[in-house]
Amino acid sequence: MDSLLGAVQSVLSQPTPDALVVLQAVLLARGEQGARVGRALEIAGHFHRYLSELQSKLTARQYSELASMLDIGAVGIVVLENLLCADREEVWKRLALGGLAEGLMVAASRQYVKGWQTETGLVHTRATWYLTEALWHASAEMQPDLAADQRWQAIDSLLSPARDPEVPAPHKAILLGRIYQMLLLLYLIESAPAG
Repeated sequence: MDSLLGAVQSVLSQPTPDALVVLQAVLLARGEQGARVGRALEIAGHFHRYLSELQSKLTARQYSELASMLDIGAVGIVVLENLLCADREEVWKRLALGGLAEGLMVAASRQYVKGWQTETGLVHTRATWYLTEALWHASAEMQPDLAADQRWQAIDSLLSPARDPEVPAPHKAILLGRIYQMLLLLYLIESAPAG
């Protein structure tokens, strides 16, 4: 069984669903049932879900991109087929109709890629929702005297890029991943062995 320090280092340096499973195993094996360890396990669980969904969507996007590129390549094959197999009188008619049909197929395949971006946006939206609440709880524990509007402004300011539709998805993933890591560290600091 890995050490807590090693598990945390893995989550910080190479955050993956597998690294979070190792962290979960270490925390559960330690047998500590304190509130901070419980919060760390909850945050790790949400982080795991976020990374797993993101990984799944990235795989889907890569597949959609490949399918789209294959469709684009198919257009050339259809054009070549029309040139080689058609009667002289039919060549231009077949080229026009075949080209139109294949062009529409390519346009449709590109919509799958746009659909992926919408699906990935939902993954970021769910993570942002959860992190808003998690940051609120952490702030309330660390700064109980902070006014609610100040607490909200700080959290909203931190997470506003994740809510901005103009911010590219990879930037959102980096921001949200770092916030998950920060929250995990916050709750695990007291769980680390002394020395």
